[in-house]
Amino acid sequence: MAEEDRKVRLVDIANQAGVSRAAVGHILNNSGVDSVRVSEATRQKVLKIAEELDYRPNRAAQRLRGMPTKIIGVVLDTVNLAVFSARLSAIEAEAHTRGYRLMIGQAHHDPAEIKTYLDDFADHGMDAILCMFDVMQDIRPKLKKVFRDRNHIILHSSPILKAQPCVRVETSSAIEQLVDHLADRGRKRVAIQLWSPSDQLMSIRCEAWKANVKRRKLGTSESLIWTNPEATQKPSRDAIDDCIQKLVVKNKADAIIASNDEWAVRIMQGLHRHGYSVPEDLAITGYDNLDIADVIEPGLTTIDQCHAAYAKAALDLVEESLQGEIPAAKRVRVIRPELIVREST
Repeated sequence: MAEEDRKVRLVDIANQAGVSRAAVGHILNNSGVDSVRVSEATRQKVLKIAEELDYRPNRAAQRLRGMPTKIIGVVLDTVNLAVFSARLSAIEAEAHTRGYRLMIGQAHHDPAEIKTYLDDFADHGMDAILCMFDVMQDIRPKLKKVFRDRNHIILHSSPILKAQPCVRVETSSAIEQLVDHLADRGRKRVAIQLWSPSDQLMSIRCEAWKANVKRRKLGTSESLIWTNPEATQKPSRDAIDDCIQKLVVKNKADAIIASNDEWAVRIMQGLHRHGYSVPEDLAITGYDNLDIADVIEPGLTTIDQCHAAYAKAALDLVEESLQGEIPAAKRVRVIRPELIVREST
């Protein structure tokens, strides 16, 4: 093997730094924590030499020795990808501050594909796995089998198995904030738009809407709930026109809580086509606080899901899981979303 192709070893750095291999291993790989002590000057010297020699840890060897790889697997779904991409960015930033790197896979609402990624991540010695996807009711039974006997897995929104830790954004709080805001602005017939009848998150939002419009003594008719008959998250022009016809023309809604920012923007555009003005005739709110919410005119009132707080909670669960079993009372971390008020209301 050519000299320039030989991988740099801990002993090579130790020889150049004039310290023991154990000291280098402690500095670079966090090994020998209880038995090796080094000064700050030595640590800086070793780090400088390692950088100059382009040292890269042998992850396979670390796994064989039972050492942490400092790599976290992440499984994303393609549903609501814009939101999960923003959340992933926050998680990567938080992971970086704690010395972790991410390995990412993308599933497509497919339990078999999710299982394949979980197996691959386990084979590669991931310290933990974040499953960042909304679990639709139709695949939940299959996922129970997929997740059985797997450790150090953090779920999004709700656990599949009883003992699994998870992070969720408090959806009911978001709807409460939106209804209160619209009621405080004088709206009397606050409608809600849902994109799917089978999505658990949409069901939670609908129940929260019912509770809060009743609490504020607003119109509570079922006719103010519109669910996309196409059952897709992407709004089509036909779906938007049907939503406006049912909620606004027929049932005189004066505000609509949309399922996300894209639906909200499309509804605003549809209202304009039908001769309505926002917010003069109707108030519109979104959900997710995507970039488009601050770009469109009028600016869109929406819900920010606080990705940085979510990322911190997720990484806290990762590290607590690696230290041992998390007490039942601490397995679910709840993030309170934030209302962002703009001109659409």
